[in-house]
Amino acid sequence: MGRERATDMTKGPVLGQMTRFALPVLFGMLCQRIYNFADTYIVGRFLGDGALAAVSISGTATYMLFSVMMGVTTGVSVVISQYYGAQKEGEIRRTFVAGVYVAVGMTFLITVGGILTAGPLLRLLQTSDGLFKMAEAYLLVIYAGSAATMLYNFSAAVLRALGNSVVPLAFLIVSSVLNVFLDVVFVAWIPMGTAGAAFATVLAQMISGALCLWYAFKMLPFLKAEKGEWKADLYLAGQVLRYGIPTGLQMSIISVSDMTLQAVINTYGTTMIVAYGVCMKVEGLGFQLADAIGSALGTFAGQNVGAGDFSRVRKGVRSAYIMNGVCYGIFCPAVFIFAEQIMEAFTKTPESVRFGAEYMRIFTAFFIAGGILVVYHNILRASGDVFVTVLMGLSEVVTRIGCAFLFPKFFGYRGLWFVSPVTWVCAALAGAVRYYSGAWEKKNRLEQEKTYG
Repeated sequence: MGRERATDMTKGPVLGQMTRFALPVLFGMLCQRIYNFADTYIVGRFLGDGALAAVSISGTATYMLFSVMMGVTTGVSVVISQYYGAQKEGEIRRTFVAGVYVAVGMTFLITVGGILTAGPLLRLLQTSDGLFKMAEAYLLVIYAGSAATMLYNFSAAVLRALGNSVVPLAFLIVSSVLNVFLDVVFVAWIPMGTAGAAFATVLAQMISGALCLWYAFKMLPFLKAEKGEWKADLYLAGQVLRYGIPTGLQMSIISVSDMTLQAVINTYGTTMIVAYGVCMKVEGLGFQLADAIGSALGTFAGQNVGAGDFSRVRKGVRSAYIMNGVCYGIFCPAVFIFAEQIMEAFTKTPESVRFGAEYMRIFTAFFIAGGILVVYHNILRASGDVFVTVLMGLSEVVTRIGCAFLFPKFFGYRGLWFVSPVTWVCAALAGAVRYYSGAWEKKNRLEQEKTYG
């Protein structure tokens, strides 16, 4: 079955397995973050604060549609990891084929929908006339190249579901270096403006995705479908959507609240937008830690749910707690201490530096709650309790939107800095209640026999 190229996580030391899986995922995510930091740094240095603010606004705008993409790849990953744990080779291959059809369809919808709604979405975010054209140019290139983003995320999700987190990292490192070079080419050397930064990102993602897919077919032969097997299995496509749609919906509705907060930030002017945009890069970097741990937990839990070993799943959650504690015990103090220096690396505007440093020192005090929130999302999703993750997403929307409008009335602009931290705490508490109720386990036990025969 080619299992030497994959990792069986249904046996062996839990913390060690999850750490070994999470580290390459983390490094891979850091490489993706380099894409964003490279865009931000090069755009800010060569095009100025206005272009930097435009790219920041565009990043918020793209998240909602691309959350659909992440939902699809998560659905593929969950189903494949469960079948891998259940030792069902044929279903793995058929799920891969079904996932390809779903991914192609979703990519078409994202591309068309993104291009058609780019302008109205930026208006909805209260983007100023001075920033609108630059933000729109960036958005249109990103949406037009969404197939490249899907290619990498889909290929990497399949490999990670089989316990292989090293190969996606290796290919992503190559494309990260290329992305930095292309940023300089298309922004500094060839004056393409913000569209050049977007084009560099799309091209780099296309290369990393193609390399991942090449490896998957070459080194994991059990994924290769014969000519007669390329007919979509409607049941498995439905299973992918069963996990993928709620995940995409959860991320989409969260992005609505993120855009609401961005819209409020936009009313405070360019200096505030620049500060918030840089802080979002740092916050995103911090969440890479949580996402890497969550990815390890999701694969670990998916395989062990497939194997019916729920006590091992709970050990995985406890290991995830430990990993979060270690990671944020290092990350948060570092950001707190060097907040001004981080801001000054991207902008020399004193007001932006001051605003950004304030926000960083506030959100670092709450980051562990965000990390634990990701743990609950991944354990509940991997065990099939996806509807609850949607409700958790709704709680984030209600909390973030309510706080975004309420806090500034009482605390001024500084109230905005507490919106996300309060949201993380409330959603994490909701996840904790569901996880410790044990309802996710009872539900899965009832479905186990029907799902796997």
